[in-house]
Amino acid sequence: MNLDKLLADLIAVEGGYVNDPTDRGGETNFGITVAVARAFGYKGYMRDLPKSTAMAIYKRDYWTAPRFDRVAELSAMTAAELFDTGVNCGTGFAKPLLQRALNLLNNNGKDYPDLKVDGVYGPATLGALKSFLAKRGRPGELNLVKLLNCLQMSRYVEICERNPTQEKFFYGWLANRVEL
Repeated sequence: MNLDKLLADLIAVEGGYVNDPTDRGGETNFGITVAVARAFGYKGYMRDLPKSTAMAIYKRDYWTAPRFDRVAELSAMTAAELFDTGVNCGTGFAKPLLQRALNLLNNNGKDYPDLKVDGVYGPATLGALKSFLAKRGRPGELNLVKLLNCLQMSRYVEICERNPTQEKFFYGWLANRVEL
């Protein structure tokens, strides 16, 4: 997995500085919210956030901390999907998605036991992913990513149904976040 390319592609989609008053994330640059930048220790103006700082934040908070790097050792495309979902929906939302998906794909526990859906990527979750990939191969991997995309899209629908002001972002989420 080429993390630098993944980060560069993400930043290209996220774009530069934005301060849209209807965006729940508030002021952002390279997709990094002001709250996340401050938590990382950045004290400057968001308009001036260096791209290298944004990339460091993405790597630490959205790749390594949620352990998507461990998923990448087994499936780069699954890790990339989880990373994208974590960036756009929050890692708290993204992390349990793999466990939910694997539970739906385990043939009622015949292929591997159901997982506790807690967002912790320990031996059970990584072992289940490894078992799934061994059994289903490349077609299974593609379907897993498809399912993760569906769960991500469902989140966007829920956001817009709860708060119609967010509908202005829906087309962009659909166009840039959910792949076939």
